[in-house]
Amino acid sequence: MRVVAINVSNRPNEIPINLWIEKDSVYTVINAEHMNMQNRLLGLELEELDISGCFPYTRFSYTRFRPFTKQDEEAEEAVKELLKEELALV
Repeated sequence: MRVVAINVSNRPNEIPINLWIEKDSVYTVINAEHMNMQNRLLGLELEELDISGCFPYTRFSYTRFRPFTKQDEEAEEAVKELLKEELALV
């Protein structure tokens, strides 16, 4: 499942900047589990960023994301087409 980062504020110090999510970036969820130390909030593991070594923050809160929608997919395809056309002109 793909998601889009919407809330990148309040990065915990235990998570390095290079492993933190970027606003409006698309990520792939590879696992979702409740986080016992964060009041059983649903946490997402991402294919692109491995924070498993950043205890106690080993997953990203689901509240930081929204689902990747059909509109996102269509916009992504439109951008790819524009890039192809631009490259063909070079």
